[in-house]
Amino acid sequence: MFKIIHQSVEEKSEEFKQSMRRINYVTPTSYLELLSMYKKLLKSQRTKVEKGINRLGRGLEVLKTAAVEVDKLSTQLEASAPELAKT
Repeated sequence: MFKIIHQSVEEKSEEFKQSMRRINYVTPTSYLELLSMYKKLLKSQRTKVEKGINRLGRGLEVLKTAAVEVDKLSTQLEASAPELAKT
């Protein structure tokens, strides 16, 4: 894909040169910069996704803990309900 992108930039640079009479150089260095930028972007997005996964995981743990506590409290309430009805 990067090869296709680089080649299309070369073609557009030639069109730019023809129409505007200005030169835009497309060099091997610009190709390497494209790869470098993609690598940085990919790393950034992976970090963002990993943070989201961790956040959701912690949220699920909190929900599981809350469900266990609710079950305990429900059991206690059911056990004390007959006692409350007598009073």
